[in-house]
Amino acid sequence: MGTRRETHNRDEQYFERLYLESFGQVYRYVLSCVSDARSAEDITAEAYLRAARNFGRFDETRARFSTWVIAIARNCLADYFKTTTTTISLDELPDDVITVEDLPTVLNEDAELVRSLLATLSKSERAIVRMRYLEGKRNVQIAKELGINQSTVASRLQRALAKMRNTAI
Repeated sequence: MGTRRETHNRDEQYFERLYLESFGQVYRYVLSCVSDARSAEDITAEAYLRAARNFGRFDETRARFSTWVIAIARNCLADYFKTTTTTISLDELPDDVITVEDLPTVLNEDAELVRSLLATLSKSERAIVRMRYLEGKRNVQIAKELGINQSTVASRLQRALAKMRNTAI
């Protein structure tokens, strides 16, 4: 029977191997949920710290390690979104982004144009645009409410905005 130290070393090596195998997948998931690489790195690091602290609770018969860490990362993301408000200069925004702050001005100045652009969208596209820009919900909240993946929300939103942009040109 091995000593407690040998078991600990074996667990550390096992955790390290699982970490190396899963890091890319977990990081890509987190990056798809946040807007910048630095935040994604911080959140991913926090997820792995929590995973390391709770490694004794990991049951490989119930889930793959990457799935388990992604579940932990979701909790880290929830904490991040509860405590983080991002301020970005308008000069830093890409030309194709409409922000919640921009909408009241757009709606007041060009209400008819906005109505006609929204009319070019499908009912589901209009719902996502409304939830994101008029209600100010984050993609993660929209996904939960609609019962779809966050990346699906992001891609539908991007397509809807592109459709509106192309119509306006």
